[in-house]
Amino acid sequence: MTTQIAIRLHEQELAALDREVAEGRAASRADAVRRGIAFLERAQRYRGEEENLLRLARQADVVYPDLEVLLDLPHPTLD
Repeated sequence: MTTQIAIRLHEQELAALDREVAEGRAASRADAVRRGIAFLERAQRYRGEEENLLRLARQADVVYPDLEVLLDLPHPTLD
């Protein structure tokens, strides 16, 4: 099932969508938006996986001794 929504975009945002289409990375503006949402979903999953890895490292579980180095690394945001 799909739901149609209406959004307002700034000119530069619309130009970014149009570049994706013009350069062949998306079939249409709607496809470009869907691809952007898929990117967002992947980023959300990766953040969840990172949190799990950090939790395991904090537990100092001997099964994952190599994960302790994750605690000292800077973790930039994905935004």
